[in-house]
Amino acid sequence: MQNATTKKLKSKVPESIIFIVLWLGVFLIPVFTNRLLGVVLWDKIIISWIRICAFLIIFIINIYFLIPLFLYKKQYVRYILSTIVIIPVILCISLQAESRYKKNDITAMPPMEIGPGLPPMEFSKNMPPPVGYRLKQKNILPSADLQFLQSFAIALLVIGTGTAYKVVRLWIREEKERKLLQESLQSGNMDVNDYIFVKADYKMVKIKTSDIMYIESANEYIKIYIEKGEVITTFMRLKNIESTLPAGKFMRVQRSFIINLDKIIAVEKNRIFIEHKKSIPIGEQYKESFQQYLGKNFIK
Repeated sequence: MQNATTKKLKSKVPESIIFIVLWLGVFLIPVFTNRLLGVVLWDKIIISWIRICAFLIIFIINIYFLIPLFLYKKQYVRYILSTIVIIPVILCISLQAESRYKKNDITAMPPMEIGPGLPPMEFSKNMPPPVGYRLKQKNILPSADLQFLQSFAIALLVIGTGTAYKVVRLWIREEKERKLLQESLQSGNMDVNDYIFVKADYKMVKIKTSDIMYIESANEYIKIYIEKGEVITTFMRLKNIESTLPAGKFMRVQRSFIINLDKIIAVEKNRIFIEHKKSIPIGEQYKESFQQYLGKNFIK
């Protein structure tokens, strides 16, 4: 367990370093693009940083929270709904912060008088303002709705890029694990039917088929009940695992149950009793095949 945790941490360190470097590069882009005659326009840079911070927060939430909680567990609807809710909330907060900063940043020209009792000085429209003051500029920026839609599109691109990276990385890791398991089985000269491998808790678990008592379907998941009360839950359909189990030792007796025939201790009417007094009903469409099994092994 400790070795698995250490490997997991070691794999995350390079990934985190790459993310940090990439986002530092993104934050440095406004510093180089917002320059005018050698002067750094910090006002525009800060506004750009506020927007980038929103995208960074969305990226972090998606990579480290939404994907492990929902996408890895195949809960696609919850993942999409969570994404749709989180993006607008963060973008609205970002646009509000940006708007407040712009209001605080703009200063109006103070009144200037020629002398005591004289009218204020009149300026020409072509006359530049005094050094240190900035006049309110006309609103040539896009509307708030358009800004939100632009930011929303960029946020979807950020999430899509991160999700694609994680999905590809997960697929590569699973393929490596599958190949390693196949090689270990072949090198050990083990009968494949003696063991099965399922994915549970982000790792491949090896289960001895003789230790399985019964398997129960729970929507898109299955629960594998092992001796000594252990239960392993994995994302898989019952018919998929049924095809990998040895047919002479396991039988599907109900739409939601597969039993280990060696674990049967009694049969009463339409119910099968497994070890630890677990009772499993026999489905109508499976009754005939189970009766045939009983007939072959019944001693008169």
